[in-house]
Amino acid sequence: MKLKIIIILLILCSFKTIAAYNNNIRGEIESVYVYADHDAIYFRFKNHPTIHESCKPTYFVISSNIPENRRNQLLSRLLLAKASKENINIGYDSKGDCAHSYIRVHRVG
Repeated sequence: MKLKIIIILLILCSFKTIAAYNNNIRGEIESVYVYADHDAIYFRFKNHPTIHESCKPTYFVISSNIPENRRNQLLSRLLLAKASKENINIGYDSKGDCAHSYIRVHRVG
């Protein structure tokens, strides 16, 4: 009986949502926001999504838990794209794990 309960619990726990790079969007950067009181990077596209399954769709966010050197590289890429009005592609999590309540970004390119 205990074995059945353990197996059922393991199966139920295996359905947990995990952060994933599972979608892309291409567009022109409308705005980039950085703040002095934390290290996350927020930005919007001109064609920004208006809905998301679990996160506030207002911004894409590069999480503050990304190492500083990588965040700086991603910020540089975003600012270059904004200044040149280039359409860039980003990879993000369209289903689950949010970053600071907004849409988590995994790639800027």
